[in-house]
Amino acid sequence: MENFGEMLRSIDITYVYVIAGVVVVLVAFLLIWILFLRKKMGPPTEEIKKAERALSEAKQQEADLYAPEEYKRAEDSLATASHLLAAKEYPKATKVLEEAAGQARHANSLVAGNKAKMKAEAERMLSDYNRQVDELKLKSAKPEMDIPATVSSEIQELVGRWEIMKMRIPDLIQRGSIKAAYDELKTIEVVFNNAQRHELIEQPGTDKRSV
Repeated sequence: MENFGEMLRSIDITYVYVIAGVVVVLVAFLLIWILFLRKKMGPPTEEIKKAERALSEAKQQEADLYAPEEYKRAEDSLATASHLLAAKEYPKATKVLEEAAGQARHANSLVAGNKAKMKAEAERMLSDYNRQVDELKLKSAKPEMDIPATVSSEIQELVGRWEIMKMRIPDLIQRGSIKAAYDELKTIEVVFNNAQRHELIEQPGTDKRSV
């Protein structure tokens, strides 16, 4: 026992500090390794937050309206990642979540350009349809004829509907509701296309079916 005590006293205190330091480093390394494995093998919480945040930001910028295909892909990827997470396939889920975040950011980047294009198209349709309605009104009057033409019910409905729309559409555009204005204009596009292809003014004694 005395020999052991003498041996301990003979050890330089420097070596004790070195050994203690090595032990501390090894313990710290072990803790870091455990945390790394836990993160690697556990659910990718950070990637989930990033993907959900990217989708939320894209939604706020109306990417679902002005970049619908790209936004839908991001939504689908997030849904796929959710299934993978439920199956605890975390590495695959991490990859899909990263794809979802990238797709959402891409959709967000397309919003401004697509919105500007849609606005220009809506304004063009508004101008064209205004001109076409004016032409239909002139045709229906037929001032060169002794007997005024009988205006078809389709023309009357079209003109009446357009009188309401042409007041609402510019307001929608001004308020930034470009998609709503565009969609409303598209609903009447078929009617205007038919008006261009067919004679919609009924002459007295003319059977419309023969046109």
